Amino acid sequence: MNPHIQNLIQGFSHEQLANFLRLKAPSFRPGRISLNDFLKQDDAFDRAEQIGLIGLPKAQTVIVGVVRAKDEITARSSKRKQYELAKRILKAGNHNAGLFAFYDSAGRFRLSLVTVTYHGTHREFSTFRRYTFFVDPALPNKTFVQQMGRANFSSLAGILETFSLEAVSDEFYKEFKPKFDALAEAVQGTEDTALQQDFALLFSIRIIFLGFVQKKGWLGGNISFLQDFGVEYRDTGSVDAFYREWLQPLFFEALNSPPGRKVAYRHAPFSEATQTVLQMAPYLNGELFKRKRGVDDQGLWLPDHLIGDFFDFLFQYNFTVEENELYDEELELNPEFLGIIFERITNMDQGAVYTPRVEVDMMCRLALVKWLEQTTNIEKEDLYHLFFREAGMGKAYDEYQKQGDFSPAEIRNLIERLESVTVCDPAAGSGAFEVGMLQMLEQVLDNLYSRNNAPKDLKAKAPTPFKRKKAIIANSLYGVEVKRWAVWINHLRLWLTLFVDMPDDFKNSFEPLLPNLTFKVRAGDSLVQRIGGKTFPLRGHASLPPNTKRKITLLKQKKRDFFYNQSNDYQPIEQEELAVFRAILDAEIEARRKELRQLQQAPRAQALFDLQPTEKEKRAEQAAQKRIAQLETEIADMEAQKRSLKDERPFIWSIEFAEIFFDRGGFDIIIGNPPYVRQESITDPNGMLTPQAYKEALLEMVRLDFSDYFANWTFDKIIDINAMFEETPQRDKRHSRK
Repeated sequence: MNPHIQNLIQGFSHEQLANFLRLKAPSFRPGRISLNDFLKQDDAFDRAEQIGLIGLPKAQTVIVGVVRAKDEITARSSKRKQYELAKRILKAGNHNAGLFAFYDSAGRFRLSLVTVTYHGTHREFSTFRRYTFFVDPALPNKTFVQQMGRANFSSLAGILETFSLEAVSDEFYKEFKPKFDALAEAVQGTEDTALQQDFALLFSIRIIFLGFVQKKGWLGGNISFLQDFGVEYRDTGSVDAFYREWLQPLFFEALNSPPGRKVAYRHAPFSEATQTVLQMAPYLNGELFKRKRGVDDQGLWLPDHLIGDFFDFLFQYNFTVEENELYDEELELNPEFLGIIFERITNMDQGAVYTPRVEVDMMCRLALVKWLEQTTNIEKEDLYHLFFREAGMGKAYDEYQKQGDFSPAEIRNLIERLESVTVCDPAAGSGAFEVGMLQMLEQVLDNLYSRNNAPKDLKAKAPTPFKRKKAIIANSLYGVEVKRWAVWINHLRLWLTLFVDMPDDFKNSFEPLLPNLTFKVRAGDSLVQRIGGKTFPLRGHASLPPNTKRKITLLKQKKRDFFYNQSNDYQPIEQEELAVFRAILDAEIEARRKELRQLQQAPRAQALFDLQPTEKEKRAEQAAQKRIAQLETEIADMEAQKRSLKDERPFIWSIEFAEIFFDRGGFDIIIGNPPYVRQESITDPNGMLTPQAYKEALLEMVRLDFSDYFANWTFDKIIDINAMFEETPQRDKRHSRK
């Protein structure tokens, strides 16, 4: 490690930061100027000072500031106040960016790059964005060390590269991919490559999630519990028993039962302290720590040395228990970071590309604005103000900016609409759009609940951030993803997003903390609905008999109970879904048989009176015979589909999401990205159909008019993003083009 970086980490001071900058920024000009005038009485800081400027090409400058915190700096403490102070300082000057170090008496510090983005030539129309590292001398700081070691601060582009999420993820991926491949290749108990990869992926997901759990202090207050757990095991002298005799009890017993229940750990010689931690571990549940059929019940395991290598690699990094937002990026191991990595590791050959936060955020905002514009009478301009409250505008803009002017009745309407909106990503990947929608809905609902003129009865029952997020996932978010691994990552992202807002006393809960997400984000091919070799031809639905409607109502309630952990097994629910599917097929078949009987029994004038048919009658008879043949074919196909249900589980939109399609007619919003490959490269991701057959199936779905599956959306209503920019009020348009 470079000694200047090591000194900066081990003993932060103005002088150490200046020494580092002299090395990395040849144009750094030291000079100390007090910035205390920018501090507010309620700020979390007691001293602020400029220690120099970095001069860059094209007359660009970067101010360097150092700010002392009154209290301890943590990964989450005073982030908003730090950001606001940095913006105040930048607004007062004429600099292109600011490098700010916020530090405490113990040497912990947050190094933030805050950049200024100008819109036009007016200084007041600017936005700010922050990229930040949190450094603690008592923690591993590998990302910070790597990025600062290769930093080049001779240009603004070089500084941005140092603080780039893409650059950080590239470096992490280079190390993670070989470690993951080694795990997958070493899985014992099977020679099935796909099963080995699934097992390695589940193992990685669980360990990474526990990295966040221990960072929160929920495993005996020890932020290094897993590492110490491994050390304790090695001290026993056992060989290749760590996964089977130590990690399995942790996964499937300690984290899958209420606190206080002793773990039946077979013969593992846990120390008394470790037994206590396992016994009092949080009741996470939520499917992540249940044995997955077809994977965890196959007797698979991993050798000790590869688990040790993975631990050594992973825990060199700081875990940040927080999602990145549009204007604030943590450059440590956070949930979004993991989404990028897993997207790369498993599906790049399918055209999957992780959608950056800025695009996700913009698309979610625009989709919600357009939906509300179509389904309410609220002024469009007010909706844009509500959803495009830019963070960090210049002073003049801050004074001018509005949040939308709504009456109490409109606030009530907006809250009710947003709390019940249904959104689906039909190509969900690792969950970027679900998380984006979750954050957007949570922020806007928080804004509406907290308004002075919000109805008092609503303000009185305003949910906590955790409860609001859980309700949004329960009521609003859905997804489909063809790859099983991606569904797992998607679930992980949503669980982590919930986990960060769990109050600390939740760790003692006797109820499971995480919801079950099997029926929220589902595995399946969302484009081609095939069963028994045929595309399922639902265009609308036949009138369902009352008993089938009752089954759908019960199915909806059982799914909700499962989400809230009031039932524990998803397989009976899947069997009930198939029963509903059969009932719907029966209704479709009966509707066609009824039409068939009517056609077959229709009187023919020429038969009654032995008259020669007219040309019109001939055409009508030909049409009737053609329809009869079509109905007979459809009936035969559906009968074959019913028989096929014994052997295959198809993905059918109206069955997988029966509670949406039969109660509401479809989803309110469909959002997501298409595959980024040429059409001739699109193949069946499940490998069941030839390329030609898959293309024909896709074309058949298009002919059936895929828009039938989404309530308020048809092809002529799909949002044209470019057109939306032109519709946006002029002052909003500037800020939406980032």
